[in-house]
Amino acid sequence: MTEQTAEVVGQRLHPLTPFVKGWGYFVVAAVALVNNEGLRQNLTFAGIGLAAVLVGGILLGALSWWFTKWQLTGDAIRVDSGFLFRRTRIIRFDRIQAIDVAQPFVARLFGMAELRMDVAGGGKSDGKLSYFSYAEAQELRTTLLVRAKGQQAAEQQESEQLAEAEAPPLLTVPTTRLLGATLLSSTVVGSAGALIWLIVATMVLNFHIGLFAGLPLLLGVVQPIWKQVVGNHGFTLSDTSHGLRTKRGLFDVQRQTVPPGRVQGLLITEPVIWRLIGWSRVELDIAGVAGQKEDGDNGNEGAQLLPVGERTEVAYVLSRVLPGFDLAAIQMHVAPERAKWLRPIGWRYLTYGVDDQVMVTTRGWVSRRTSIVLHHKTQSVRMEQGPLQRRLGLANVHVDTPLGPTDAIALHRDQAEAAALVQAQADRAREARRTVSAPLAVQTQPNPPRPDGSSSSAASPAEDSSDR
Repeated sequence: MTEQTAEVVGQRLHPLTPFVKGWGYFVVAAVALVNNEGLRQNLTFAGIGLAAVLVGGILLGALSWWFTKWQLTGDAIRVDSGFLFRRTRIIRFDRIQAIDVAQPFVARLFGMAELRMDVAGGGKSDGKLSYFSYAEAQELRTTLLVRAKGQQAAEQQESEQLAEAEAPPLLTVPTTRLLGATLLSSTVVGSAGALIWLIVATMVLNFHIGLFAGLPLLLGVVQPIWKQVVGNHGFTLSDTSHGLRTKRGLFDVQRQTVPPGRVQGLLITEPVIWRLIGWSRVELDIAGVAGQKEDGDNGNEGAQLLPVGERTEVAYVLSRVLPGFDLAAIQMHVAPERAKWLRPIGWRYLTYGVDDQVMVTTRGWVSRRTSIVLHHKTQSVRMEQGPLQRRLGLANVHVDTPLGPTDAIALHRDQAEAAALVQAQADRAREARRTVSAPLAVQTQPNPPRPDGSSSSAASPAEDSSDR
């Protein structure tokens, strides 16, 4: 695709796009056929049904393909789609942070690819454009990079990608560790235990519960394994001039760049079994990327910096994201002992600490959550008290950041200490914004503050269970 052809109005995507996008419906219909004894006995009717599903899916996909067109304008790429409800996406070049060429499994079989544009302030699907032939996707990516960043920057990024492919990664997560960490997660352990009990109760103890009730439990075992092991297969962390870059995925290879200066906060998660082994997971809030909610996604899910790593690896990646940062060197302040009336077991794990870069909070004894918020990324600081907290002279301090996994809350502090912490953190944030040269502002989605006087998530023991 040349610069001249890129300007033609109303170009369509690859003709095989309807099949690549809709093959899943045919697979679902085939699975339904296998599991239905009545349909298996009438193969003629079943064949007609499968053919109808296939033809219908192709026709609907063809209509969607026919009415989907894209074009390059002077300052944006425009995508028109939809035959019943028209939708127009206009992605300005100056909002494009990075562009990747991805090949999901089925698309790879046909030599096709999709463009994934990291758009500031946009959701995950807003920057997707699929499908092209692989060569056409590469050419369009180069054209967009030139429009977005200039010829020199585009050539530099292309050369960096070639160097990245040849250079050894900074860190690689073994698949065996991914599988072990997933099998030892609380979700899989709980679902597997309940599923085993259900099978024993049904087949040995003659409890008429029904194995059909075990499908949700089976899903609780299979879904995390698929998401973590298959989704994070081959996870590598590499270094580029634009920041750290992750690559992961067995069938759908995904790449993401962590630009310096756009990190809002970090979250370290340590389930109780992982802590015994010394494993942790690290997630990031990235301005304009993390926390974007899509269908079927968790709206508070951020960018994965490390799906599971040992303590030395966690310390290493933290030092790469925040130069000079040492989590172990921060003095943590434990909640007062009277907080045990609200958290009988977990009150010892309610801590906070600060240094010249960040504020750190921890909570949870079943699943430990360590939130790290940069001072100059703090949007607001507030103190909240529930009725039981007022009786005990306790309060929570919330450090508000853009929407994402990081949720920095200093829980159940002495109310005088909490008031002093609010003022001190506001001063630290103000001073940090004055001294730190921040990048250009991008659109984010802040957590909406609660009304004054409302109870926090940990105001009473009954509302505390999620972090224990």
